[in-house]
Amino acid sequence: MTHKTDRFFRNLWRFNAIALAGATVLFIMLVLFVTASMLYDQTRPRQVTNVVNVGAQETVSNEFALGIPGVISGTPYVLVSLIRGQSYGGSGSLYPKRSDRNVVNLLFLNVSTNETRWLFEGAGQLIIENHSMFNRMKTGPDDGRTAVGFFYVVVDKDTDGDKRLSEHDALSLAVTAVDGTGYRKLIDGIEQVYAVQQVAEDKALVLYLKDKHTVSQLFSLPGMQPLKQTTIPKVGLN
Repeated sequence: MTHKTDRFFRNLWRFNAIALAGATVLFIMLVLFVTASMLYDQTRPRQVTNVVNVGAQETVSNEFALGIPGVISGTPYVLVSLIRGQSYGGSGSLYPKRSDRNVVNLLFLNVSTNETRWLFEGAGQLIIENHSMFNRMKTGPDDGRTAVGFFYVVVDKDTDGDKRLSEHDALSLAVTAVDGTGYRKLIDGIEQVYAVQQVAEDKALVLYLKDKHTVSQLFSLPGMQPLKQTTIPKVGLN
C-alpha cells in the first residue's frame, strides 16, 4: 500500500512539474507576443488622411500623383486631382506617420485644345470637397446637363497652430467658373460644412457652422452670388 501511495505521489509530482513547465512556457510566449505587438504598433507607419504638413519641425517626404480624370458634364473640360502623399516623423521616431490621398490642387484640361490650367499656383492648400453646379436640375439618370461652375471647401491656413492643414483648421468656401477661372472666396472662418447642394436651377444651398452658429445660405446660379442667409435656431435637449 505504501509503495502504491509513493508511486501515486511521484506521478502527481511529475504531472504538476510538467504542467507548471508548460504554463511557464505559455506565459513567456504570451509576454513575448504582447511585447512584439506593442513594439510593432509603436513603430508601424500611422495612416492618416486629409492632413498636409506645412511646418519645418519634422522631416517630410513628399510624393505627388495625378488622380483619375473626371469629365465636366456638357463642357470640353476634364478635372484631374493632384494628390499629395507625405511621410513624416523621421526614421528614428517611434510613431512614423503617412498621410495619403490629400487633394492639394485641381487641373482643368480642355480636351479640344489640350490646354491645361491649375486651380492654384502651388500645393500649399488642402481641398476637402468640390461640388459642380449645373444649368438645370437633374430629371433622370441619362440627363445630359451642363456644368456651370464649382464650389470648393478649402483649408489654406494653419489656424490651430499645429503646423498642419486639416479639417480641424478653419475652412473656406470658394467658387470658380466651370473652367477653373475666377477663383474667389465666399466665406472664411467656417468651422464645419454640412452640405453644399443645388436646390433649384438658379440656386445652391450651403449649410455650415461658423462662430458656433449653424447657418443656411443661398447662392445664385450661375453667378454664385450670395442671396438669403439665415441662422438656424438651436433646439433644446428635451
